[in-house]
Amino acid sequence: MKKWKFSFFDKENYQDTINMTEDIYKEFDEIMNLQMQIMNTAGEKYEELLENVKRKTHETRYGTQSMYLGFFCPSFVMDKTVGGFKKGRLLKDIPEDKNKSYVIYDIDSEGKLLRMQAINSHGTIVETFIIKENNTEYSVKFSDKKLTIYNGASTRTIYENGKLKRFDIIDNYNMWSELYTYNSNNNQKIECKKYYYVPNLKGSNKTIPIGIKGSPAQLFIMDIELDNQRKVIKIDHYELIDKQKVLTYVYKKK
Repeated sequence: MKKWKFSFFDKENYQDTINMTEDIYKEFDEIMNLQMQIMNTAGEKYEELLENVKRKTHETRYGTQSMYLGFFCPSFVMDKTVGGFKKGRLLKDIPEDKNKSYVIYDIDSEGKLLRMQAINSHGTIVETFIIKENNTEYSVKFSDKKLTIYNGASTRTIYENGKLKRFDIIDNYNMWSELYTYNSNNNQKIECKKYYYVPNLKGSNKTIPIGIKGSPAQLFIMDIELDNQRKVIKIDHYELIDKQKVLTYVYKKK
């Protein structure tokens, strides 16, 4: 349940964030370039990626959502704060209505996603492979065994000590990044800084700090509360506007 608000009562100066403007834009550009390099390299290794899936698949499950890894989307906040986005449910069988789109998940013995196949009503298949490198996971998409950049964005997920540290959604034109900080005194409290970056946004300038009109990026700050099962029960959602942290809405689990 979302409770919409727009209040300057709970505001906070984020001068440190806006002072590192040049560094953060440069970092975003480097991430977008690196992701494209990884995709191009992986694009030549379809058979190798497929063999890895066949070798490591422990179980196959089904679903109805494929956007941003579907059921396996690691984000704490996306399905709570983005209208229209759903992770969907994990099913044992193919959905009964085969005339509709559905998803096949290949999963390893640790319950981690290896490959996702999104099948539309015409039978077209888009495969998303997960490439793991140390604590980082990249997603790469193929259509008809060929790399595709036209069937949704790719992702980068970074873990630290088994916890989600960063989740990036990247395409040719923009990037969405979620950075997580865990409260050392309360394991049910998490802060998420969410950046939305459009490097070539018309009328923008990379000398303009985030939170100021004309910046190519937006910053949202979310204070997340979990229950004992590590499920999200509350999100206070803020946006950085004119150097101030402004409360815009609150999510509460029903």
